[in-house]
Amino acid sequence: MSTERSSGDDTETRSTTPVVLVVDDDEDLADTCEYWLQSDYDVRVAYGGEEALEQADESVDVVLLDRRMPGLTGDDVLDALRERGLDCHVAMMTAVEPDTDIVDMPFDDYLVKPVTKTDVREAVEELVVRSDFDDEVREFFALESTEDALRARDAEDLRDPEVLSELREQVEAVRRGQEDEIAKRQRQLDRLHHINDLLREVDRALVDATTREEIEETVCESLASFETYSAAWVARYSSTVGTVDCRTSAGIAPPRLNGRADAVTSLVQSVLEDRRVAVLDDVDAEHFEAVFESGEVPSGVDRETLSAVVVPIAYRDAAYGALVVYTDRAETFDDDDRAVFDELGATIGHGINAAESKRLLYSDTAVELEFDHEDSGDLFVELSAVVSDAVSLRGFSPSSDGGISCYVSVEGADPESVLEYLTSHDDVQNVRTITSGADESLFEVNVVGSTVLGPLVEFGASVDTLTATDGHGSLVVTVSPDADLRVLSDTVQSAFPGLEVVAKREVEQSVQSTETFKRELEDKLTPRQYDVLETAFVSGYFGWPRGSTAEEVAESLGISAPTFHEHLRSAERKLMETFFEQTSEALSTEQRQTATADSISR
Repeated sequence: MSTERSSGDDTETRSTTPVVLVVDDDEDLADTCEYWLQSDYDVRVAYGGEEALEQADESVDVVLLDRRMPGLTGDDVLDALRERGLDCHVAMMTAVEPDTDIVDMPFDDYLVKPVTKTDVREAVEELVVRSDFDDEVREFFALESTEDALRARDAEDLRDPEVLSELREQVEAVRRGQEDEIAKRQRQLDRLHHINDLLREVDRALVDATTREEIEETVCESLASFETYSAAWVARYSSTVGTVDCRTSAGIAPPRLNGRADAVTSLVQSVLEDRRVAVLDDVDAEHFEAVFESGEVPSGVDRETLSAVVVPIAYRDAAYGALVVYTDRAETFDDDDRAVFDELGATIGHGINAAESKRLLYSDTAVELEFDHEDSGDLFVELSAVVSDAVSLRGFSPSSDGGISCYVSVEGADPESVLEYLTSHDDVQNVRTITSGADESLFEVNVVGSTVLGPLVEFGASVDTLTATDGHGSLVVTVSPDADLRVLSDTVQSAFPGLEVVAKREVEQSVQSTETFKRELEDKLTPRQYDVLETAFVSGYFGWPRGSTAEEVAESLGISAPTFHEHLRSAERKLMETFFEQTSEALSTEQRQTATADSISR
């Protein structure tokens, strides 16, 4: 059997986020470096030497230090840091070309401006890794960085070229004293650089990909192009029928999965359920017989040392499948590999979701799915059963606290009873009555979890209608023509088993030009409302802070402030009505009637 490990096993992580101090009198560059690093590090910024020494303490791990600054120079700051005994790594980041005077400076790396985001991030990442090295090994890499900086210049341009030869002898002397440990740590740094190269390669590829198929193909080809990895393929898993298939591979022929391929199916299912990377330390015959019909190892791959990593591809609630990558290098996938593949899986999932959402937005055709919805786990279906009246979704939007703000109308029911029920529901964070009437009431409900809207939106679907009466609902959504409908179905049905797809329709999406929208709005506005809206806009009334007050705009129009507010409110209402009517009615009634309905057997 293959030996499997989860990404959570035996993984050592830092207890705190590394602290980086950026020191540069060029405030724009210092702020830019902070922006480049802030997603992964606790970044402090100092715009001069004195400020740098005020912020430097035992918690600082890495310092990016400009040399040429007014007042205390970077060289002065470096000496002060070492005199204090601070155990931080320092990378000089300067426009000053290195010369032999730097040989005795106690820095760890030397970056010559101009610098890029890649230069800065890779320098910081390597210095953070070096902090775990023994003192002698740290000294070796610091000396080697100094030598590299000097060798980047022509020897005849150096003040004392002989110093470079002496430095080389010193580097070799330190290497001989710690040869095995230095070799081990060099491999660790090489792996770090390899991981960075891999992520950049995949990120560049994802930028150009426009469909799920392109993304999967690009990722597999990028991985297979690295010497480290032997092959890669993407497993698409259906929880409904419990099978795995492959549509994309690189480095090997597409795996010909036999039947249910239980050995692979159970592994992919486990990875997707746990949302954690799994590692096979050795890929045995059982695995190969499940993936490859012949059970033969691909040409050039050493079967004895073959291992694999299985990576969940998901975005929030939507699980798209798993990425399977093989390597036959001597050492198996380690913690660094698992961490980078975990990030890679999330990146791919986000890319697929974005591609499908964009495809829906710009395509002139779409696929409309209709669901029967009798799942009482959905708040609005449950509400319709409790009040025994019709419940309709009028609109919704994600809220800042992670929930969904829904605007729901309820026909006929007592508004106070509806409000009482919603207020007492565990997954309703807050609710308010917008309008209350004997025939119909409208409520704003902020809900977390208990609605099918979350999984649908995260998948990239557009929700057209959601209605329910007496515990029986109907749901209509639109997705891009390239969307994986099986993944969508699996995603929503795993959370709400009471949902059932009853129809699929291919529909045309109406496209409205800016000019058409403008003409329609102008037809709705009175001349005075149009003038008020336009004048308020050009005078900066809608800016923040306001360029003009209501009184100033009213005076320029020759009307009173209350009259201005009255016309402006009416114009804004018509603008919003026109916009949201066009948004929600992207598929016209006529188009729906002419669409071909295909019954889906489940």
